Amino acid sequence: MVSESGKPPPKPLARHPRRRAAYPEVYALLWLTRRCEANIAEFLTSWGVPAGSVQRGMHLTVYHARRLLPGLPDDRRTQRVSIDLNVSETRFMVLAPGGENPRPELEPAKRSVGIRLTKRNIAVERIQELRSAMCALETPETIGRRKPSTAWTSCFGSRHYQPHVKLLHPGSEIDRDLTDLGAAFRMCFSMLEFGKYEVTSRGPRVRSTSSGRGSATS
Repeated sequence: MVSESGKPPPKPLARHPRRRAAYPEVYALLWLTRRCEANIAEFLTSWGVPAGSVQRGMHLTVYHARRLLPGLPDDRRTQRVSIDLNVSETRFMVLAPGGENPRPELEPAKRSVGIRLTKRNIAVERIQELRSAMCALETPETIGRRKPSTAWTSCFGSRHYQPHVKLLHPGSEIDRDLTDLGAAFRMCFSMLEFGKYEVTSRGPRVRSTSSGRGSATS
């Protein structure tokens, strides 16, 4: 099919399926409550965001490792929590390196967008408590020559740890300037709540050994 101009029509924005890891990974996640997620979705669609571009399962990554960690079970662990975050200490950002500030090459409509928590946010203390417990499980055998994770640095992935919650997929059609959207968001919400904490491993099936190390199996 071609358009009236004789050129093929643009391809629709592709969904980004979750990549399949070639090795086990460990995640520690805080999930927003379903009510909070539904309220955020309603707010975003009221701003003209297509419902399909709103993130389902809004969460904050407390910790991520591209290796198994000794002392963790191979399956998923969840627990109920109640951790409030004050929305006044959040800022909208493009989820890309340098996305905290407007950059001409980072167009929000074509990128994932979320909110980052400032260090003044009341949730940060609890987040760091959970993160410290995960960081303590790192050993020289698991991280090799990498520098261990700390409160604000990560052993794997992006070096700087920045707590954030993804809200939008690419293709959201939002404006380049996120200022008005962020101001309206902070006016609409005063508090949000994380209701579940989860530690899980993904990737190839894992077999633990008596030494506490794990090996991937097919």
